[in-house]
Amino acid sequence: MTVRITNTAFITSVYKPSQLPSSGLPEVAFAGRSNVGKSSLLNRLLGRHNLVKVSSRPGFTQSLNFFLVNDSVYFVDLPGYGFAKAPKHVQQKWHRLVEGYIEVRKSLKGVVCIFDLRRVPDQLDLDLLEYLHALDKHIWLVLNKADKISQPKRQRQVQAIYRRLPGFVDKPLIISARTGEGVQSLLEAVWPGIGKV
Repeated sequence: MTVRITNTAFITSVYKPSQLPSSGLPEVAFAGRSNVGKSSLLNRLLGRHNLVKVSSRPGFTQSLNFFLVNDSVYFVDLPGYGFAKAPKHVQQKWHRLVEGYIEVRKSLKGVVCIFDLRRVPDQLDLDLLEYLHALDKHIWLVLNKADKISQPKRQRQVQAIYRRLPGFVDKPLIISARTGEGVQSLLEAVWPGIGKV
């Protein structure tokens, strides 16, 4: 099944639960560390170069950003985690916003968790997976920045990552936001889960 993104639009930035859209369309959230290339991957998925703001400053995304895709589903860009330089009160605000959204949003069909292929997941990454699993949320795990690692090293790194992952996580997809490697595979994995083609 080839998934084609024919139209996309930025809809809104949500800073508090009362601002959440009420359309009832299915939603797929995107989570990852502040420097994992989440915004670049979303732009690649959406087929737009600058629809999602890409910043060199980690922690730039401080809201839930909603993008309407094919008039049938929202892709939701979540604030990045793991950025220690953000003020404590800002981090706490992000956490409350994200947790409130994930825990109560009935239209949320699952979360795309984006890890850096060059890094073995640490406890913060594993905590995210355990948290989503405990809430019975579907997880699509992708390993981004595949273009940053040589082919000879890639398989060894993938195996090292696999050994760290909990058993409930499906095999991750290898992705490069820069080259587009694996992007269609991710769309084909996500689309059946939202019930819209």
